[in-house]
Amino acid sequence: MIDVSRTGLLAIPAILFALTGATLVSADTIADSVEDFSGKQGLNGWTYGYWDESKDADGKYDQASDFRLFSRFGIDPVNGLSLHSEFTTGDLWYLEDGRYYTSLWAEGGHPHGAMNLGSYARANHWVVRRWTSTVNGRIEISGHAGKVMPWGENWVGSSMFLVVAGGDQVYEAEVDDGGQEYSVSAMVEVGSPVDFLIGPGSGIGVMRFTAKLCGP
Repeated sequence: MIDVSRTGLLAIPAILFALTGATLVSADTIADSVEDFSGKQGLNGWTYGYWDESKDADGKYDQASDFRLFSRFGIDPVNGLSLHSEFTTGDLWYLEDGRYYTSLWAEGGHPHGAMNLGSYARANHWVVRRWTSTVNGRIEISGHAGKVMPWGENWVGSSMFLVVAGGDQVYEAEVDDGGQEYSVSAMVEVGSPVDFLIGPGSGIGVMRFTAKLCGP
């Protein structure tokens, strides 16, 4: 289980390949979170959902039990993320339009927070993009983690980004600006999950979190 307490960044396991900003020399691309995105759960090995941290008794993310699939895909006329003029999401996966901002689209997602959001429910939701491995061995993962919309009363502040592979946390960042490139590696086996999480920190907002996975 992954402890996401915000008392400080956690130690990254030994499978960390490189520090943020490093360049990977990689093999063939086996998955791409942007290119592979779709409105069908499981297509191209990707599934889309969330973790309700508020209802989690131990507050630790467990890949086996805490991942919940989204059931709605399309536009969100109340939240308006898919229809916004200042950034582009396209059709998206979402939990409940007008009650939570919890949603995922091709290039990123929007967590939900327990702060005062007017008529919206208070809950800490992490959005989770999962790739199920089709290979055995070490894979290389690279992409971008950052905020797209760093403005507004509840959107100023940091949000959290995690990558969890086969139960091991291989990347963590707390970002309050346009973000950073990241490059890590992980050991996987066929059928093991690799999860990309975006969660609330001191704020929430529209986030970009991309991933290209290259393998053996």
